[in-house]
Amino acid sequence: MTFTTKPSAYRISCAPTGRGTCRKCRKPIPKGATRVEISAFVRPGRSTLLLRCTACIDARFATAVLAVYKCARRVPVDPEVDETAASRVRDSITTLSSCIG
Repeated sequence: MTFTTKPSAYRISCAPTGRGTCRKCRKPIPKGATRVEISAFVRPGRSTLLLRCTACIDARFATAVLAVYKCARRVPVDPEVDETAASRVRDSITTLSSCIG
């Protein structure tokens, strides 16, 4: 029994509580802070939600995001996220992805 994998989905969101931790630095993400949610495909009908704080966006992560969306402007943003915070995250994704070469 084989199945095809799907790429992860990314979303810029606002932390509803202070209980989530960053997948990279393992530090808690404070309530109300901007973060990136990663919905990783595990197997058919099953996915898991991973979190990344905005300070831990690196070139490898930015490249993975752009592999899915092709352009940082296409990354979905939750309505409660401030537009300036979302544009900062999108700018860092664009800038850091160009660092890999």
